[in-house]
Formats: sequence, C-alpha cells, structure tokens
Amino acid sequence: MIIRSRLAALTILTTFAWASESSARAEVVSLTDLFTSRCNLDLSYQPEPEPQSSSDAAADVRTTAPTPNGSITGSPEQWDDRPGFGQAGATFLTLGGLWAYDFDEDHDVNFHVAWSKFLVNDLEFAVEGAGWYFSQVGQDTGGVSGSMIFRWHFLHADDYSWSLFGDIGIGLLAGFDNVPQGGTGLNFLPRAGMGVTGAFRESVDGESHGPRWQIGLRWHHISNGRIEGDGRNPARDSLAMYAAIILPF
Repeated sequence: MIIRSRLAALTILTTFAWASESSARAEVVSLTDLFTSRCNLDLSYQPEPEPQSSSDAAADVRTTAPTPNGSITGSPEQWDDRPGFGQAGATFLTLGGLWAYDFDEDHDVNFHVAWSKFLVNDLEFAVEGAGWYFSQVGQDTGGVSGSMIFRWHFLHADDYSWSLFGDIGIGLLAGFDNVPQGGTGLNFLPRAGMGVTGAFRESVDGESHGPRWQIGLRWHHISNGRIEGDGRNPARDSLAMYAAIILPF
C-alpha cells in the first residue's frame, strides 16, 4: 500500500514537471514570435554567398554592359549610351590650331577650343573661343575671339567613320592692337570653308564613338564693317588651314 502511494505521488510530480516545462517552452516560442514579428526579423538560417573573384566580377561586367542598341557585349566602346558622332544630341569638345596667309606679308595663327552639338542628324552647331597671334605689316599683335559656326556633314560613311563637311560662321575679334595695321582693334570674323573628319577607332554597332581628327580649309576674313569709316577698314582676306582633335564631351 505504501509502495503504491509513493508510485502515485511520483507519477503526479513527473506529470506536473513535464506540463510546466511544456508551458515554459510555449511561452518562450510565443515571446520569440512576437519579438521577431514586431522587429521584422528573419531568424532563419541563410548561408553567406561565396566571395566572387575579381576576374569573375570583371567578366560579369563585360557580359552585362549594355550597348546603345540594347545588345550585350564585352567591348568598352559599346558601354557608352550617348549618341554617336553625327547623330542628334551628340556633343563634342574640339582642340585645334590654325595658320592663315594672305599671300602677301601677313600671317595669322590661333589656338582654338570649341564645344559643339548636333542639332539634328548631320547638322552641327559649335561655339568657339580662340587666342590669336598676328604677324603683319607694321606692329605685330595678339587678340582673342569668340565665334559661332554651323557645320553640315553632307557626305559620310554609314557608320560615320569619316565625313566631309562644309561650314559657315561669324565671330568677333578683340585685338590687343590694330588688326590689320591702320584698322581697329575690334573686328568681325566671317568664315566659310570645307573639311574632313575621321575616327581613330573602328565603329561599334554602326556608330562612331571616341576621339576623331579634323582638318580643313576656309576663307578667313578680318574686317571692322566700316564702323569708323572706309579709311579705317583695311580688311584682310586669307586662306586658313587648320587641324584639330575632336573628343566626346
């Protein structure tokens, strides 16, 4: 009888301990779920991704770089999503030099910088600034000028690897002394000429990107427009030759 009573008591204590432990576990799980839901946490195990080697990363970039027409390629030239040369919206920076001769005794030299944009396909508008040196009869001098130019690339390859153009423009020259001798320091610079451009690199997907070269000939005129009368307007006409580098901008 005593043994049965002790067994019954032991059974009751064991059942109570198991129930208490289950209740505690349930409360812990409930509190954990409440905390993670409030804090928006994810406690599930997620293995860390293996580190990617530099060569693999470079390969991914090469294979996923979009081109202007949306294709995927590994060529650096195709990563540029800007319009190609000759296409509306394309912009460029030009650095160049010029030498002009009037077939007499006067020589004009300049270094110029121009920003240009294609307004529509084939038609380019440019704003140019230049520094001048005038070797002329009388007093040699220098000057600075600003000009605007319209340039039409009337003949070109389908991919614009080369182009022939004609251009016209007008500018204003401020000389440090009279240009020509006997004239005035302030003059107009009308211009008209032709030239050729070419790409240093092969075209990509039918478009020309990257630097280009430019050479041309033009009529170079210096005149003050008779702002101080005919006697102060010894206008000068010269043949100008120039060369430049064109850079995407």
